[in-house]
Amino acid sequence: MNLATALHYVSYTAKSVSKFVPAVLKTGLVDLSAPPKVTAALIPNLSRYWFSLARELEQAVAAVPDQLALIDDDGTLTYRQFREDSRTLARYLTSLGLDELRIGVMARNGRGILLPMAAKGYAGAAIYLLNVGSSPEQILGTVEENDINVLILDDEFEQCAPLDRPGTLTLIAHASRPHDNLGTVHDIVSHPERVASVKLPAFPKHGPIVLMSSGTSGIPKGVVRPEPKLPYVVAGVVRAIPFKAGMRIQMTASMFHTWGWAVSNIAFAARSTVITQRNFDPETVLKQIQKYRIEGLYSSPIFLKQMLQIEGQESYDTSSLQFIASSGHALTPEIVRSVNDRFGPILCNIYGSTELTLAASATAAEIEADPTVAGEITAGTVLKILGPDGAELPTGSIGRICLRNSTSLTGYTNPDIPIVSDDEGLIEIGDLGFIDEQNRLHVLGRIDDMIIVGGENVFPRSVEEILEPMPGVADLTAMGVEDAETFSRIAVWVVREDSPEGDALTEDSIRDWVARHLAGHSVPRDVHFVDDLPRNATGKVVPRFLTE
Repeated sequence: MNLATALHYVSYTAKSVSKFVPAVLKTGLVDLSAPPKVTAALIPNLSRYWFSLARELEQAVAAVPDQLALIDDDGTLTYRQFREDSRTLARYLTSLGLDELRIGVMARNGRGILLPMAAKGYAGAAIYLLNVGSSPEQILGTVEENDINVLILDDEFEQCAPLDRPGTLTLIAHASRPHDNLGTVHDIVSHPERVASVKLPAFPKHGPIVLMSSGTSGIPKGVVRPEPKLPYVVAGVVRAIPFKAGMRIQMTASMFHTWGWAVSNIAFAARSTVITQRNFDPETVLKQIQKYRIEGLYSSPIFLKQMLQIEGQESYDTSSLQFIASSGHALTPEIVRSVNDRFGPILCNIYGSTELTLAASATAAEIEADPTVAGEITAGTVLKILGPDGAELPTGSIGRICLRNSTSLTGYTNPDIPIVSDDEGLIEIGDLGFIDEQNRLHVLGRIDDMIIVGGENVFPRSVEEILEPMPGVADLTAMGVEDAETFSRIAVWVVREDSPEGDALTEDSIRDWVARHLAGHSVPRDVHFVDDLPRNATGKVVPRFLTE
């Protein structure tokens, strides 16, 4: 690293600290007016548990032990109960006497995934958050590749799991039926007396947090990131999202995914009451907002769109909502317009990736003014737009988005998978974009998604954004396909609305709509009408399941 680069990192670290401290105070994550015993617990908890879920629970119990922490499909937990159940599970895992505890978790939203996440911090372990869309072959490959010795999973995934693998203990997280052959997390935490004599480490050895890629083929990539000591990126979240301590939060974002994992930790750090459900149902979310007077919603564009398509959705009282935070997919102008028309101008956006967590954030006002903006580059993040030769590009030029921050990956569990980075350690996020005159990031799409049609660059997302408001279109996706004459062309898959407008859609009407708004090279060669799109648990379309 040369002197100029070193000075740049010193400068951005100083700026990060200057933004992080006010942000933490603003949200109430640190309450200076709290009783002395609560303030006194800050430093010891941080030194022992870093910024893990275990730390969040310890600090919350010191401040508000009897406040509701979680409302899920299995009932409710106060912060005291949440902490004690997590400690009991950690004692049980410690009692196994394993030299190195490597926990794999395959569970949907709720205590089934949260208790192991917190136990990881108490016991000192590595944790692998498995994608719930993984196939049996992918699960086995992940368990074997990482030598996972404790596998905790919802029983709906029991048939996919390698239950007979030597050296791997399987426990059931969410149990929908009695289990005689396997232990359950519920049974373990219901009997703390069985492990009361087991001592937890005073200063746990914090193993990595490993989040798995979607794994379209082969073994999913395991993205390794450290348990953060001082997550500067929180300042970026606070900048965009007006959350405060003690709010009632609806967690639609999948907790095994980077977005859901990150904001779950932030919500519990802010001593929120988190309301969630294992399987997303748009009407249930609307009912929960009304019933619990929910103040904040963490979600993704596809889930927001589905909520707006519920018949009679306008009858639910959602006036308590103060913010909706979206991530995981790009917002489109149509989604922004629809959400703001229904809920008011409260939609915020967070941009990042599995490898790099948070990169940029946009406030509701910024999104309302420009729905295409990813936002301001967050504190603690060095982000540059690089050209094909690796040189930094000037303002307004389109190139590869590369960055690094305190929560970036340290590698992949498979050492043969390289990290695409430059000489300064900036990691390629896989998207193309540019930085505007106001130093805000704009994302155009995945590098792999861009196609060249007749010498012109075409981004499938631009076609999706044009077609989304077309009358009769309920859902769609676009991508590049091979073409004998131009090498590549756009194809679209469209789900019709159950309406006269939907019935009237034809291949030609789809092409004509695009032709009226975009250049000829963006007009789809192929138009496929389908009953639904194959989406995974995070709402992303799985291309290999699309019909030709």
